[in-house]
Amino acid sequence: MTNNIITLTQAETETHAFQNAQQFQGLTKSCAIDKTAYNQLLSQPGVVEIRTYFSLNSNNILSIVVVGVDNNGNDMTNGIIIGESKHCPYFCPPNSPLM
Repeated sequence: MTNNIITLTQAETETHAFQNAQQFQGLTKSCAIDKTAYNQLLSQPGVVEIRTYFSLNSNNILSIVVVGVDNNGNDMTNGIIIGESKHCPYFCPPNSPLM
């Protein structure tokens, strides 16, 4: 398993590349999910990673679905599945360097 932690500079480069790419104009820029939901997902026995899937919600808006992953790399779809995030551009962080 890798650390997955990156610098702010790398995060800015990657998020700005997505936000400025022509093919992604007008799409969701970020998704916010309640801490309690993540904590519940992480507290499930056997969760060693989190996997995020891109999705289209019922309003046809780019979103995410988040599941726990076990030690064998399998999605734990019988457990907690997170969705229904707050989407930017509707709920955007006011002063984030990632925007």
